[in-house]
Amino acid sequence: MTRRLLCLLFLLVHVVASSAANPQYIASRLRAPFHYLTCSSAKRITAEHAVYFDTREQAIAAGHRPCKICDP
Repeated sequence: MTRRLLCLLFLLVHVVASSAANPQYIASRLRAPFHYLTCSSAKRITAEHAVYFDTREQAIAAGHRPCKICDP
């Protein structure tokens, strides 16, 4: 019984966590532009410098500007 409850709890946490945030944009902590996740420039951002945003407005409020290539 306890194991079954733990499995259900784990599944619930996983579903909630995976549906809670679905970022659409990425930026580097070191540079100004933000990009669509599929932008060729975004592919060069290292994991340690990457910051993600759910909305364009969040990225702009954080001080980033739209990329001139992908124009998000």
